[in-house]
Amino acid sequence: MRPTATLWVSSITGNTAKIAEGVRAVLDELGWDVHDAQLGQCPADDFVIVCFWCRKSSLDPKSMRFVESCSGRKVLALGTFAGFPQGKYADLVRNNVTTLIEQGNECLGVYLCQGKVRKERIEERVALPESHPHHLDKWGILRLTEGQKHPNDTDVLYAQAFVRDYLPSPENH
Repeated sequence: MRPTATLWVSSITGNTAKIAEGVRAVLDELGWDVHDAQLGQCPADDFVIVCFWCRKSSLDPKSMRFVESCSGRKVLALGTFAGFPQGKYADLVRNNVTTLIEQGNECLGVYLCQGKVRKERIEERVALPESHPHHLDKWGILRLTEGQKHPNDTDVLYAQAFVRDYLPSPENH
């Protein structure tokens, strides 16, 4: 019997959808049956994979509601956000997402990659007073400018490697 996974995808700009397509491809390649998730329903599959975009250092609101509807599941989370995946902010996001998932489930891991931010949003933040906590300084502009190149093919490849590392192969399930 093939292992099963529920795939939840929340994407506004297409960043997270691109990562989710790569996740689906690797699951298909590995022989998993993949079911698309619906808000308010968490099927009884072997694993749940949550593809989210970061909002306020955690899951986006729809992904948060989806995770809260799950209970006793093994959850793997993959997200896009406006930070560098190696920094302190990324650690904060991973910790917040892990904590939220583990309120009723088991978090197997959290993968993060940069994603594009709408150019209008960047301009809004640059125009904020320097004293505002969301004002973009030169470093912030550099970070978000770099983010316009992501997620790229390498980010998708890393997401696929993450899934391979954290989910058991079908024969070891």
